[in-house]
Amino acid sequence: MIFAASVLLLSCILYYLVEKENLLKVWFTPVSTKLKHFLIGFLTLALLSTISQLFFGYLSGATWFIAPEISLKSIYASALYDLRSVLFEELTFRGIALYFLFRFTKKRQLSLLISAAGFGIYHWFTFGVLGNPIPMIAVFITTGLMGYAFALALEKTNSIVLPIALHLGWNLINNTVFSNGPLGIQLLQANLSGNPIDLGGYYDLISLAWYIFIPSLVILMLNRFFTRQTKDFKPM
Repeated sequence: MIFAASVLLLSCILYYLVEKENLLKVWFTPVSTKLKHFLIGFLTLALLSTISQLFFGYLSGATWFIAPEISLKSIYASALYDLRSVLFEELTFRGIALYFLFRFTKKRQLSLLISAAGFGIYHWFTFGVLGNPIPMIAVFITTGLMGYAFALALEKTNSIVLPIALHLGWNLINNTVFSNGPLGIQLLQANLSGNPIDLGGYYDLISLAWYIFIPSLVILMLNRFFTRQTKDFKPM
């Protein structure tokens, strides 16, 4: 949280020096609108994350049950980890960095693509796939697309709130509810004693296609239901 707070403070200072405006006011007001954005974003990605887990659980023959050693302390720790990681990634890859890309490149699509590419490359390290070409390509495509969706959410709303909500909705369900995070078993545990679907070796291809479809759907929804709120920066 200290790092996130430091990045936020630095972002506020830089934004004020350039725009002479309070970044917190830009991002978090009007409060009612931002709260609406947060709820929409969080619930949308939480639902898609749940569908994803159930879908792949079905393919692998898994059923889900509440973990017998569940504790409020571990659930809290996992949820806090999810929040910290989301704040770190959003403030680093979106936030003020994306604002400056918009401002100095004067090209919105290029800025969104740079932000997405950085997010994809970052996940080579967090997913531990660096040096393995095929997984690197898959991770770059899937996380890069999701990074593009988060960046587009900021562009559409001129606020960090919707990207955080989308990101947190996905991570919280994936990590804390379905126990796929680095902290291990949390709320639900998989029972893999069922009969998996015979996919004839196409499981990885289906997984790649699915995790391309999810961010693509989010991008489509953002373009359909939100109008861009960020400034147009004209060439000098």
